[in-house]
Amino acid sequence: MVAEVGPWAKEKLDILARYLDFYTKVLKNQPWRTIYIDAFAGGGSAKVRIKNEPAATFDLLEPTDSQDGEQEEFLHGSPRVALDIANPFSRYVFCEPAAKRAVELNELEAEFSNSRQIKLLKVPAAEGIAWVTSQAISKKTHRGVAFLDPFGARLEWSSVQSLADTGLFEVVVNFALNMAINRMLPNDGDVPVAWADTLDRYFGSHEWFEEVYSSDAHGLFASTEIRKRDDYSERLLELYRRNLKNAFGFVSTPRLIRNTRGAPLYYLLWAGPHRKGLEGADYILRMGDKLPKIRKGST
Repeated sequence: MVAEVGPWAKEKLDILARYLDFYTKVLKNQPWRTIYIDAFAGGGSAKVRIKNEPAATFDLLEPTDSQDGEQEEFLHGSPRVALDIANPFSRYVFCEPAAKRAVELNELEAEFSNSRQIKLLKVPAAEGIAWVTSQAISKKTHRGVAFLDPFGARLEWSSVQSLADTGLFEVVVNFALNMAINRMLPNDGDVPVAWADTLDRYFGSHEWFEEVYSSDAHGLFASTEIRKRDDYSERLLELYRRNLKNAFGFVSTPRLIRNTRGAPLYYLLWAGPHRKGLEGADYILRMGDKLPKIRKGST
């Protein structure tokens, strides 16, 4: 069965295509070998939901796109978007543990076998990223981009940190604030253990709890009351951006992606080790119309 996405996925994939095009143009005549990682690759295409229809299931760890429900249009997935750029990467790594989606990627690999070097890892994102970072790569010989577009809050901070530690990767991240994270934060602060563990792995610590909740004690003998902060969403976004900046050195302005009704869904973020890469990412995330003129070799 072909995966289904909301129409807002077009905006996300267009931004990805623009940035990958910018990145590979900048490095076209440079000596480094380039690597592209799609850690949550999915299949080669998806159906776009156009009309409203309630979702059949609801899983806080796997975000539901309940706003739209009728399939009328196909959309290239992120693997094909990356493969279709004019100046390809030296190597592509796609991580996809689901058997049916992996079959689609096998077909995509066969289609591009004469023009692209593709490695398909039928494993979860964390395992795939660990495999890549264990290879004989270094910032002296390689440059890379990792697209981290998880289902819900499935991205572990340890994987993001391992990419940063190489000193050669930039990342484009789907920070699923409204589609997943906010749904796991009850007003009374009584977060189920499974959700709290997931959020600890997502943010890399339990610091998220202090950004979401505050404690108020009323009266001398009163118990402490936990309440949700009014600005918790903004605080969580800034916490994640701060983590990215500490890990990579530079982090972009967030790009908010909304659904067809204008409601916020998630943010796209870029992080990387070079200021000129930040300039390119910020331009694309803010405007998306024209690519900036950036000196080659400066990312």
